[in-house]
Amino acid sequence: MSLATRAVYPTQPAPLRKQLDALLAAVDLPADIAPDAVVGLVVPDSNRVTGGDAAAAAYGLLRGLDLDTVLLVSPSHHGAFGRLSICQTDAYHTPLGAVPVNDHLRNELCDEDDDIFLDDTGHYHTEGADVQLPFLQAALDGDFDAVPIVMGEESPAFCRELGGAVGEVMYAKRAVVVGSCDLMEGDADGLGKLREAIEAFDESELMHLLGSETVRVEGMGALITTLIAAKARGARHARVLALTPPEADTPGAIACAFWK
Repeated sequence: MSLATRAVYPTQPAPLRKQLDALLAAVDLPADIAPDAVVGLVVPDSNRVTGGDAAAAAYGLLRGLDLDTVLLVSPSHHGAFGRLSICQTDAYHTPLGAVPVNDHLRNELCDEDDDIFLDDTGHYHTEGADVQLPFLQAALDGDFDAVPIVMGEESPAFCRELGGAVGEVMYAKRAVVVGSCDLMEGDADGLGKLREAIEAFDESELMHLLGSETVRVEGMGALITTLIAAKARGARHARVLALTPPEADTPGAIACAFWK
């Protein structure tokens, strides 16, 4: 594997901000997607720069937008632990500064569903929220808070529970849900079916496709949950903005937008 495919984002503020600004500035945004109509995004989970263009294709839609809250749904890099966890910290720190964690919303989510817990299990890795928050800090205009959620279980029942709960707490709020995942396996036919299922809001076909391992996604729960939450929030349109197949030991990248 080449050094280029192993490259990760900088850990210091100035070079990280420079890289993220360059990625966002290079995006050719779709003219038919109004930024303030976006309620959900899917982005790469990995901190590898190879997914940067795909991530920027999604986050570019939020550039300059003023949001109150972003709900982040990520896979567990701790292994399965049979629950959905929201971090207990009061703020999430990145090289670009601290992002407050919305205590009211995380407690509301725990009240919505018995499988959601305040628990640090699965959090604080070099993927997931640690990759997504700097992109959001570079893209959004003004301060925002976050609710980082890790899926320690990705069964269809848990996806539906979390998707419904997230959609419920987002109601009437200036909020977006962001799910992160990586493409690990999939041929052209499988990836075509993946695109079709997402853009048709066909959660049953999506669950079947990912459960059959025709396409293998690390973070399939985050992808399914984001689709369900966006639909609950009123999304009527979905588009796969980027879809890069995996190669050898390098994960593929997917980016999607859901909007009203």
